[in-house]
Amino acid sequence: MSIWTILSWVGVAILTAVNVFVFLKLKQAAEQMMQVAFPGAKNMQEAMARMQAQMGGMRGGRPGAGGGKDAQLRQAMEMLQNMNRKR
Repeated sequence: MSIWTILSWVGVAILTAVNVFVFLKLKQAAEQMMQVAFPGAKNMQEAMARMQAQMGGMRGGRPGAGGGKDAQLRQAMEMLQNMNRKR
């Protein structure tokens, strides 16, 4: 084997080790954020289920209904109209 082949495999090994290290750190940070946002959640699936339940509650209790979006849009439009009237 030539020196370049050996050096390239050493480079691949170093980059792989760096990627694994960064992945583990990011995973740890994500789990810490999950624990802060959803205390008591045992895993990511449970946290996601809680988040979807909260989002469904904001939409009026029916997932996919989109009722909350219409109310938010109406409120934003009223706010813009009030800002334009004050000018």
